[in-house]
Amino acid sequence: MNLINRWVEWIFRKRNVGVAITAACCSVLVVIVSANISVEASGILGVVGTFKFSTGEGTPGLAQIAIAWVMLAGAIVGLGLTVHSYRKESREADIKRVVVVELRGLVDTSDHPLIEAVPKRLAGRKVDASVDVRQLLTGPSPNVPEALLELRHIQRNVRQVRGDTARAHVQVVAGGIMPVPLLFYSGVLLDDEGHVVLMDWERTGKCWKQLADPDDGTRFEISGIETAQASKEVVLAVSASYLADFSGIESTFPGLPVVHLQRQDLSVNSIWSDDTQAQLTQQFLQTLGALANDGVELVHLILAAPASLSIRFGMAYDVRNMPTLRCYQWNRGQVPPYEWSVEMPTNHQAAAVHIPTPTPEAITS
Repeated sequence: MNLINRWVEWIFRKRNVGVAITAACCSVLVVIVSANISVEASGILGVVGTFKFSTGEGTPGLAQIAIAWVMLAGAIVGLGLTVHSYRKESREADIKRVVVVELRGLVDTSDHPLIEAVPKRLAGRKVDASVDVRQLLTGPSPNVPEALLELRHIQRNVRQVRGDTARAHVQVVAGGIMPVPLLFYSGVLLDDEGHVVLMDWERTGKCWKQLADPDDGTRFEISGIETAQASKEVVLAVSASYLADFSGIESTFPGLPVVHLQRQDLSVNSIWSDDTQAQLTQQFLQTLGALANDGVELVHLILAAPASLSIRFGMAYDVRNMPTLRCYQWNRGQVPPYEWSVEMPTNHQAAAVHIPTPTPEAITS
């Protein structure tokens, strides 16, 4: 697959007109020279005594000479265009910036940094704006509030790199492995930075991968939305890569209605299409919009999705017009299993907030 991808990239690579003209003219020159110049040499025991060459004569010979001169002029023009194009691309690369936001929170990807996997089609000077919060999240008591403060630097870092450069000349590439609530919050922060190219960590090959596969046609099947019409709080469970833990949802949010978005043909490490993710995100937004129209004020989001899709959902979430949203972290064996959440910023709350989920004992007391 890697060889096929490289072959496809080579076939659809950006062509340089100057190089094409120079190559074509030089090819014609080689044909003319090889077909119309005769070489004679004579000697004894390998020592050349006489050496001469000749070209065609008469009208055909003059025509061939004229064509040769035209091809030589074309090669010079092509060479000039190549130099001009190279200088132009160098100037653009000097102006353009590619800000690479790698989110490190769970798995150590330092041996394969995202900045080294940025697609070649993104021209410009690459700037590393990675955020590493692994030390804050390791151990039995992760320091989520401090991690949230570190993530807020994403906007500052991107804007510092941009400086006085026009937004059109700055491209952001993002990807990472973190707890889902932090990935969603990172997407909320990246939403104001224009178009963002998302990449994801391919767990099997242990490398970064572009979302370049064709749309596989899988979409969410939506259920339970009719049960949310009379409630101010709703659990929104999204099963995009694997099935959400419904027994854990029942024990964590007893009595709350549950709206479920389940992707067809669930499988892990499978959503590698930008178009598929865009369609799933549209369904997610429509569901949030429907809940807002029904008067829901607080959404408890359970998100079982790849990192890139979690970031994309966060980028799509509108903090001004949608219900307040808390995105939860699942931890097997904990009571409750959805042990903490991050409440996203709102009109009345400028920063995200870490909220530990109360235990059943604390609720009853």
